[in-house]
Amino acid sequence: MSAAVRRIVTNLIIGAIQKSGLKQSEQVIAKDAQRYWENANQNNFRSNSHWRGDQGLEDEIWFELGKSHLSLLQEHLKAAGRSKPLDRVLEWGCGGGANAVHFARIASEYVGVEVSQDSLVECRKALDEIGYHGFIPVQIDVSDPEKAGDGLEATCDVFLCTYVFELIPSPEYGERLLKIALRLLRPGGIGLIQIKYETLASNTRGHRWSYRRNLANMTTYPIDRFWQLTEELGFIPKSVVLRPTDRLVKDERYAYFIVEKPK
Repeated sequence: MSAAVRRIVTNLIIGAIQKSGLKQSEQVIAKDAQRYWENANQNNFRSNSHWRGDQGLEDEIWFELGKSHLSLLQEHLKAAGRSKPLDRVLEWGCGGGANAVHFARIASEYVGVEVSQDSLVECRKALDEIGYHGFIPVQIDVSDPEKAGDGLEATCDVFLCTYVFELIPSPEYGERLLKIALRLLRPGGIGLIQIKYETLASNTRGHRWSYRRNLANMTTYPIDRFWQLTEELGFIPKSVVLRPTDRLVKDERYAYFIVEKPK
């Protein structure tokens, strides 16, 4: 069978699975995710984890990723009349430090939460290079994200989470992360959370099978539903910014939500 024929057959199989609505259980997906993210030798691990350089992202792209996210937070702080710097920023999924090198500049402490020990080392390296020494690494297991909050309850000014929610096992798992964020934030604390959103097209719904193949499309949400979900769980949603296409990571359908924990 030629490569072209194999691609056609593979695409037909994938299409049939998507139409059938077949989903793997959250437990199975969580185990597959754990295996992927704890092994830095996986194909595309460095680029998927937003490491800088060799097998990762080009310097310019790596630097711009976090810069644009910081701008979203700064715009919200300015509109709300709130001052900087911040005492503690917690990033869920810090990867290779693309966000950290920007957000750490306005934070006394920067907590990086990761499945991957290698990414925690890489993030610290990126922060060391800019002379920042307030990094607090926290390693977690995919199946037990709540453990990350031990000792950090109500101590964070910002809960930052980008390029993560599309990787998680299920929308229900996303609810767990939002509850963790609410628990870790101080009263009045801010959540900056990015999701991949659904449209009317069926292929934009979370795939929920074959983690390694579909990791960037495992979980998606309708925009209005995610807004409602944050409200139902106790946040005050403040704004959402849409990026139908993201030229930096060459992907699409990103929504950035700003939410606050009630004072």
